[in-house]
Amino acid sequence: MRLIATLFFVLVWGAVDTDAIAQTPPSEAEIADYGQLHAAAHRNDVQVIQKLSAAGALLETRDKAGRTPIHVAAHAKAYEAIDALVKAGGDINALEEDSYDAITIAAVAADLKMVKLALSLGGNPKAITSRYDGTALIAAAHLGHAEVVGR
Repeated sequence: MRLIATLFFVLVWGAVDTDAIAQTPPSEAEIADYGQLHAAAHRNDVQVIQKLSAAGALLETRDKAGRTPIHVAAHAKAYEAIDALVKAGGDINALEEDSYDAITIAAVAADLKMVKLALSLGGNPKAITSRYDGTALIAAAHLGHAEVVGR
């Protein structure tokens, strides 16, 4: 039964136009609209992140797409920001509105450095993410990101 489900997933996933459903990073308009914490995450501004978190900023605040500052940092390849956000108490395993976490965002972008960082910060590689109920590894394999899959 599991084999049938896996084959079904691969067939359906392969038949879908991935450009139409791919994760999308924040747009320039969204970035321009960001509050301080999301903006600092996007800019990889660790000092501002530390200042805001020490002042009690809500680390799980969400943008219009349900992204936390950690998701924004993952899209921006803001490695130091991710580290600072998690160390301040941010949830590396949080899901945005399409059910992507930081590891899956990094895996889809073939950002091996971010994948490794997210894993080292407690990211769950077995988490079921995306609207297709797969894992980051499945997403990376589907997209042919051998460097991510092979690690």
